[in-house]
Amino acid sequence: MNLPPDQAKALASFPPALRDLVHAELAAGNSVVSIGPGHPAPWTGALLRLAKSVTTRPRQSDAVLTFYPRESADRSGEFTDRDKTFWVLEPPVPYVEPDMNAIREELAARERASNAVRRDK
Repeated sequence: MNLPPDQAKALASFPPALRDLVHAELAAGNSVVSIGPGHPAPWTGALLRLAKSVTTRPRQSDAVLTFYPRESADRSGEFTDRDKTFWVLEPPVPYVEPDMNAIREELAARERASNAVRRDK
């Protein structure tokens, strides 16, 4: 997948390991949501947001890149260079509404089991 010229130019400033990660993700069908300045990148660096989580490498740190797992409404993971100047961010994990009926039933079952033990004594 080819990036628009402005995104390709911004990506060219990234360290080789992060560029390689992004190119591998693009080849695997991922896409870039945005690229540019912003938190957590310092003003001297940049960040790139992917549309989907990284699948072309383990979501863990190695000798070249550092990975930070996150659980926020903003992102689910971050890859960065050794200087923490350039960042590749994964999208947040979609929110799943809890099944309140299942939660209530589990609590009721635990209460029934607890009460049954107390009656046996």
